[in-house]
Amino acid sequence: FVDCCEVARRHASLPRTLACLAHFAAVEFAMGLVFTGLVYVSGYLFLIFVAICLACGLYYLAELAEEYNALTRRLLSCAIAAVLIVHILLLALEPHLPYVALAAGFANHIAYLWLHQSYPLLRIASPAFLTSLSLFGVSHYLWGTHFLAHYHQLAHVLCFFLFNVWLVPFGFFISLSVNEARLPNTQAGLADEVYSEGGGVKQKSGLLSAFSFVREKRDDMMPSMAKKV
Repeated sequence: FVDCCEVARRHASLPRTLACLAHFAAVEFAMGLVFTGLVYVSGYLFLIFVAICLACGLYYLAELAEEYNALTRRLLSCAIAAVLIVHILLLALEPHLPYVALAAGFANHIAYLWLHQSYPLLRIASPAFLTSLSLFGVSHYLWGTHFLAHYHQLAHVLCFFLFNVWLVPFGFFISLSVNEARLPNTQAGLADEVYSEGGGVKQKSGLLSAFSFVREKRDDMMPSMAKKV
């Protein structure tokens, strides 16, 4: 670009200088446009891949929770106990953390213990569920306010929230299929329709039915992939 403009200046040609500037601007615009477009396309593809991986992971965990509900119950109780112990350690060894948020988180997991007593039956209108949901919102708000006011690395904040705020609710979430499968009305319905007409395909319930519906739609749209699978 400098050589082009220098040649144009020496020959005292204004049209040639303008043409050189226009050519340089077009090249710079094209380079920036291609790079920006590549970044946006790759970013959306990354989000799609992450969503697919999460859906597959949730489907697998929901199947495990429905098949091994006794083991899932023990794991949930261990997770609640571990988070309660961590709250006590944070209260004793981390004085810079807000006591109100620690108290709300501790009370929230005590409410999870109350909710855990009726596992795998989780009634949305029960006092244990409503109390747990309310305290979850309060705990989430208090911790979010604290970390917005005090700078920490994003990875540290996400790890803190993952263990102290989201771990136990996630366990209850993937257990929703176990909850629906244990309901008396659901069991009575499944007693009549355990298998479909064409062959022995066991019907699933709750969270698993949503993932099964997505998989069936995928097989209808891409039959060649379904045959390979």
